[in-house]
Amino acid sequence: MTQAKDFLSSSEAAQWLNVRRQTLYAYVSRGLVRSVQSPNSRERLYAREDLERLHQRAMVRDGQAAIAASALNLGHPIVVTSITEITPRGPSYRGRLAVDLAAQDAGFEQVAELLWSGMWHDEAVVWQASDRQAGLSTLLQALTPTMAREQMAEVFALAVMQMGMGRGTVQSRLAQGRPLDAARELILALTGCLGFLCKGGSYIPPEPSSTVVCAALRALGQSANPNNQRLLNAMLVLLADHELSPGTFAARIAASSGSALHACLAAALAANSGVEVTRRYDRVAQFLSDADRHPQTLSDISRRVGSGHSVPGFEHPLYPSGDPRAAWLLEQLKQRRLPLAAEKSLALIEKIGTRHALHPRHELAVLVSCQAMRFPPGAAGGLFMLARLAGWVAHVLEQRLSPTLIRPRAKFV
Repeated sequence: MTQAKDFLSSSEAAQWLNVRRQTLYAYVSRGLVRSVQSPNSRERLYAREDLERLHQRAMVRDGQAAIAASALNLGHPIVVTSITEITPRGPSYRGRLAVDLAAQDAGFEQVAELLWSGMWHDEAVVWQASDRQAGLSTLLQALTPTMAREQMAEVFALAVMQMGMGRGTVQSRLAQGRPLDAARELILALTGCLGFLCKGGSYIPPEPSSTVVCAALRALGQSANPNNQRLLNAMLVLLADHELSPGTFAARIAASSGSALHACLAAALAANSGVEVTRRYDRVAQFLSDADRHPQTLSDISRRVGSGHSVPGFEHPLYPSGDPRAAWLLEQLKQRRLPLAAEKSLALIEKIGTRHALHPRHELAVLVSCQAMRFPPGAAGGLFMLARLAGWVAHVLEQRLSPTLIRPRAKFV
């Protein structure tokens, strides 16, 4: 199977799996393989990612090594957790669907506390900002705004390590064995780092008793009006956790080795600095920008799909019928008065969906939401990491309950 293609024809897919086409169609009907309409014929094309996973499942009969190998690529579950379950309706936090929590206007802080303790607070939760952030401001002043905008994951990681190791309330609370108090301060304080994304930006500390949403809007230079607060809060809630993503796995590995909370979070942030996680937002943003400048975009997309390539921002391997987080956010945007850029993006998404039956991923919906709130470039990736910190803390705490060191074996070849 050619590595240049993201989608294969039915004959190529059946040959790769060594099955009849009828079996391939059965896999599609069961939601095991995603398919899209070919723009060049009536034939459908099949996602290579899904075919590779099915191929690995077939290899399981070859022994335990094959089982372990397949598990590392969205295969068999390898970690027992009570935090988040991936369901056809999106992630479920401790038995509560994220889309339902967003629809109920559950506060991000409430959802974070649910992830951490399993307990639900009916009343709004208020976190107190630290008043000892001079060291953090000094650290970030040494960075150029350009570097900060392009390397937000690294900026967050530096800030987390500084707050965990320097003199301050976060460090003292970690030393006193109060990781949740430290986590609350860390997340709230990190909203100020988003100020680097604004033109000539710098660290903007949150106001006392501010919510994470209001602090983030302030740092991004936008009004904390009710519409912005509700949309941004929903974004953070929907992104708070997603089971065993790369950053989460990195945090759990660090926790299993006995690392402190701030070191585990820095490990997670480092894992998110790559092109396959946070910087995926940059690729999708570039796609939207190119689409806005070039009127022949739909024709280019048709050629792209016809040649077996994926479209940035579409098709999530865990959601063959579409990413529910993206669907929910995009539906909210349709009910809102939008700037021209967001209107164009929404229209493009609908046209692509109609023409090729492609489903938008959460990255695409988050980027259009950022356009709707007139956030500066880079905000989507920064907000993703800010939200996901809640989930990482929960996984670190859960992993510490296990006496097992996460140390898989390698097969030498």
